[in-house]
Amino acid sequence: MNKLSYFVKNLWSIIILVYFVFLNVSIVNAVQQEPNLSLRDMTITEILNSKETCEECHKKTTERVFKEHTESAHGREGVMCVDCHGDDHQNMPLATAKNACEQCHPKETAEYLASDHSKSWENMLESARYMKQSEVVRRQGCEACHRIGYGEGDGRCDFCHSKHSFSKAEALRPESCYTCHMGPDHPQMEAYIKSKHHQTKATCASCHFPQTHNANQNIDRVSANDMETLCNECHEASFNEKWLDGAEMLEKQGEILLEQGRLIIRRIDREKLLYPAPSNREANPVEGKALVLGGHQLYEDTSRAEKLYFEMHKYLQVHLAQGAYHQDFKMAAYKGLIPMRNYLVELMAEAQLLEELAAKKESLTPIKPYILEKDKTDIYQTTYESSFHGVLPTGRMKPDCTTCHEDDKYSPLGEEKLSKTCRACHTGDQIKTFTLDFAAIKTHAATLGQSGLFVVEEMIRKGVLKKNKDGQIEFNSTLESEANQAVAQVILGRLRYYLQDLDISLKNMIIGVAHSNPDYAHWYGNAPAKSDLIEIRDAVHKLEQIKKIYAK
Repeated sequence: MNKLSYFVKNLWSIIILVYFVFLNVSIVNAVQQEPNLSLRDMTITEILNSKETCEECHKKTTERVFKEHTESAHGREGVMCVDCHGDDHQNMPLATAKNACEQCHPKETAEYLASDHSKSWENMLESARYMKQSEVVRRQGCEACHRIGYGEGDGRCDFCHSKHSFSKAEALRPESCYTCHMGPDHPQMEAYIKSKHHQTKATCASCHFPQTHNANQNIDRVSANDMETLCNECHEASFNEKWLDGAEMLEKQGEILLEQGRLIIRRIDREKLLYPAPSNREANPVEGKALVLGGHQLYEDTSRAEKLYFEMHKYLQVHLAQGAYHQDFKMAAYKGLIPMRNYLVELMAEAQLLEELAAKKESLTPIKPYILEKDKTDIYQTTYESSFHGVLPTGRMKPDCTTCHEDDKYSPLGEEKLSKTCRACHTGDQIKTFTLDFAAIKTHAATLGQSGLFVVEEMIRKGVLKKNKDGQIEFNSTLESEANQAVAQVILGRLRYYLQDLDISLKNMIIGVAHSNPDYAHWYGNAPAKSDLIEIRDAVHKLEQIKKIYAK
């Protein structure tokens, strides 16, 4: 065989060999150039043995974070990773106000450390409601916002100046405040958005801490001195005075209703009619086995009367005040003062029913069903829009629905997809903690749901309740008095409602955690779920009493 024939015969073998060599080299190069999206962080040994600088390493491992830092004012000024984080990987402190910001921004840091923002962590730790919660609810609910004041006498500037761009303009946007200043217990975001101020240059920062990082003087309301400077730019002084006087008058109207509510509850407590009684339930972490109204009052495992007062004090009065002072008078009226009056009527009816049941009154006074209308917005959309991710400016490390869910925003996100998506901005340890917390919150939600069903099943076993052929819960008794039967049906309707609402609250909690929205996880999720259980337990207890006293 001549050389030409031999070459032609083996040509395809040579081409295939060259192709595989080239492909192998390309794959190796691609792997070397691909950012490290592994869920695992580098070990301390790997970091210490690395010859790369912080910037060289993070350019590969957290590419988007690196890009935002280098394009920021800090990056342009030559501020390096070690300037804020230090270079000790074995004992690297958080980049807090004292550890990082103070060295270059002493005035701003001093102002911030004097504010209540920097004390929010310590205040949280002393709260009875915080102490009562599970680890995962604390972390994904309470701590997610209160971490702005993390550390004794310290805090986190990067809550407003979002890391790592640390933009001053971004911190001035109202959206920077949204995720933590929203929800049923502090609806500043909702009040501001619905007010005319939202359509003007007036922002949270411009009104509440102009020319300073200390918001204390203007947290509850804008101080008189700043009023003259700020509000008079657009309003007459006489208008400002009338507005504040009117808002204060509305706030005092709410305080009068609260005092009336406290008097009612203290009366029925003296009569030993609260169920469960303070002395017969787990002690309040701060106040012990005492009647607690306001302050350290819990939203769980209390009587229905206390639950009604809690919602008046913690939700409705706050809506009244925030709506009035932010000039959202619709909120002040329809989510504050009017429902507060209705709640007081409901509280009076509750006290009267308890007293009549205790006296075994022959004919119970009729009661009317009253339940505050619930928010019917798209929970998937609203939890994202006001989340830590949703409030970011467009293009600013902001994942949208398609980033995580592709074409179907309602589809669940698998663990592998979660890891790959989040790794662009978060460390492996952060992703691992979140994954474990998300699993734990779903277990917590399932436990609460089972608790509600168990109460009902126990009453079915006792013969107080039954299920009809359609599976709907019924009162398993016929009462001689039509009036008493009507009262029982109202309580039965209440039971059915809160069983359904429990499912909604648990869904809010799960989606709130999934979307990194602590207020939805806590104040739209965990807290109302615990309140739903109060209503469920109270309803079956009353039905059991009614059957025992009035059944034929």
